[in-house]
Amino acid sequence: MHCPTAPRKLLAAVALLILWTFPLTAPAPLVAPAAENTATARRAALLSITAGELGEHVDFLADDELEGRLPGTEGSRAAGDYLRDDFRQMGLAPAGRDGSYFQRFEPEYRNVLAKLPGRDESLKQQVIVVGAHYDHVGYGSGSTSRGGIGRIHNGADDNASGTAGVLELAEAFASLPESPRRTILFALWDAEELGFNGSRHFVAYPTVPLKDIVTVINLDMIGRLRDERLHVFGTRSGYGLRRLFSQQNRDAGLELLFDWNLRKNSDHWIFFQQDRPVVMLHTGIHDDYHTPRDDADLLDDDGMQRVVQLLFGAVYELAERAEPIRFRPAARDESEGARARRFRAVARVPDRFGVSWRKHADRRGGVMLTSVDYDGPAYRAGIKPWDRVLKVGATPINTPDDLQGAIVTARGPVTVAIRRRGEPEPRTVSVEPDGKPWRLGFTFLADEAEPGTVVLNYVVPGTPAARAGLEVGDRVYRFDGQAFSTNDELLRLAAEADDPIPVLVERQGRLETIDIRIRDLPPRHGA
Repeated sequence: MHCPTAPRKLLAAVALLILWTFPLTAPAPLVAPAAENTATARRAALLSITAGELGEHVDFLADDELEGRLPGTEGSRAAGDYLRDDFRQMGLAPAGRDGSYFQRFEPEYRNVLAKLPGRDESLKQQVIVVGAHYDHVGYGSGSTSRGGIGRIHNGADDNASGTAGVLELAEAFASLPESPRRTILFALWDAEELGFNGSRHFVAYPTVPLKDIVTVINLDMIGRLRDERLHVFGTRSGYGLRRLFSQQNRDAGLELLFDWNLRKNSDHWIFFQQDRPVVMLHTGIHDDYHTPRDDADLLDDDGMQRVVQLLFGAVYELAERAEPIRFRPAARDESEGARARRFRAVARVPDRFGVSWRKHADRRGGVMLTSVDYDGPAYRAGIKPWDRVLKVGATPINTPDDLQGAIVTARGPVTVAIRRRGEPEPRTVSVEPDGKPWRLGFTFLADEAEPGTVVLNYVVPGTPAARAGLEVGDRVYRFDGQAFSTNDELLRLAAEADDPIPVLVERQGRLETIDIRIRDLPPRHGA
């Protein structure tokens, strides 16, 4: 069988040597700061993850000669030997039984395990597990095939893609001149398709103490990236996992779909049952899933590269951070339905003028009022139903959103220009609004799973927040350049910040700084 590993490793080693000897940037001082050396090495390791190498791994594992990698067959053994040889050439330590890379279990199955020991004496006993299953369903059966029984099911996406991802990630970490603080276990599970047998066996007979495993990441079907969308399951199982992955997504720029449903559908589930924070990366089910059509030529190698490079940053952060991610038991009872109920948009806009209006602009200009509450602020100012509001303070009113925003943010007394039927000229009245103005125009909720983050659950149309482009569902990480730990801290920052106000927002895993600009600053209280 063709094995491209040896020449590929030689080229990678030469490239890394050149990068260290002749850096791409301007010449550095003879003795560079330690942080700069670390950043350079980390960047070199990241760039060692390539689409070409990922594709080579998939080509081998999903070749017809391996006959679908059914556990216990010759094809499965050839795949396991290939994985062992690759780990060995990287210089990673064996993490199986008896000094081997294999963890054998009945009847003839093998997990393939390697580790990179951590450098920190106080943290290296803590283990980050990065895994994927390397088996598939062979020629298919009535219980495993979705069509084409008797033909080779190569399982290029399921899960040669995830296996290739683990190999490339392991190679990147092995290339670092200094290991991260925590130990990383690279695990390639056998017999997942038979009921997660490989990961079940490992949990029953762990080769590292189970109590020392602090986070588990599973790659399953990462080869069909579509519309730049990557499903990220399990982030609710550990505090701060969503934020961690989003912060590592800057270069990849993928849309991350953080699904609250955590299902019994791959090896991560076995570790979740052991109260471990887990994450599964997945590019989605497709029509070729569990059919003979799941071949290597249909995979998006460039997409796999982006996924694995994102993962490199996340695993590095997990292995380096001062404290491990803590397990979050509440994840057991959460779902997409719970998300919809928790963070649904809720309009809590105060009725500060005591008026209602048409939901569309008037063709004659302004917005027409349909009702005025008896003895409300507008009534006391002499405003009547069917008056058209042309201006509130300095804000021209062209749309209903303009009126909504102007009323919410108005500080009283405020002048209001109206046009009344039968009168040739507009009239101006003074309105004293009820309640306090909203300075920016949004409401938010804390997310207990993501400390130091709030989720916008309503953005009032026509307000500074809406004009800036903030949306319901946005997650605020920093406000006016500052972190916050409580809702009260955020409210204080919102009340005190000067125009413009930079807001670091996460939207589906993508970070963006949005500047809120305030036209007419009301008194400083609240968002």
